[in-house]
Amino acid sequence: MTPQTIAGAAEYWDRYYGEEFVFGLGTEYILRMLLKVAPAGTWLDLGAGSESLLWCIPLRARRLIAADADPQRLARLRAYAAAGQPRGAYRTALELCDRSPADYIRRCRALAATVAANCLTGRPLPFRTGSADLITQFGLLGLARDATSFLDCWQHAHAVLAAGGWCAGANWNATAAHDRVTLTRQLYARAFTAAGITPLLITRVPIDGDADFDSVWIYLGRKT
Repeated sequence: MTPQTIAGAAEYWDRYYGEEFVFGLGTEYILRMLLKVAPAGTWLDLGAGSESLLWCIPLRARRLIAADADPQRLARLRAYAAAGQPRGAYRTALELCDRSPADYIRRCRALAATVAANCLTGRPLPFRTGSADLITQFGLLGLARDATSFLDCWQHAHAVLAAGGWCAGANWNATAAHDRVTLTRQLYARAFTAAGITPLLITRVPIDGDADFDSVWIYLGRKT
């Protein structure tokens, strides 16, 4: 059984991405890392939830495809994109990334499709091999039940990545990580090697002030 997220769609949004940007949870480090990613044609965000539009602030992609197993989260994402109105946390992210509200609206329009898909089955994803120039996941693979599941899910997720494409993401370490994979630098290195991706960054950032998470692993890579 796949472990559940800490909170439901609405509660999670309000807790972490509502009116106030919460510093100290690693988000500011992730945004800074994503600024290093080259412009992409097609960006596939796996386990997107409702937060793809936060990560789109530093990223530059012509076309965003968001995949998630929860239709409710995808519905929220479509509603946010249609509204084009950044909430408080997003406005702070715009400032951190030197982006304008008008630029945010253009990025919202890049949302081309939402796809209901469970990306943690360890089976091939419903996307054509080599069809994405950028693949991201934020929190998804940290829900894998063990190292074998993590590696299988990583392999299938990044089979979609085109040669020369980029991958980026983050996974939070839960303090009560029952039935969840133990994340390590060595595990990420194995995943990169198996998928033919060169790691450019693998780092663990400690978290302050959140009883549910003690740290976050952040990574960046490019397919050779």
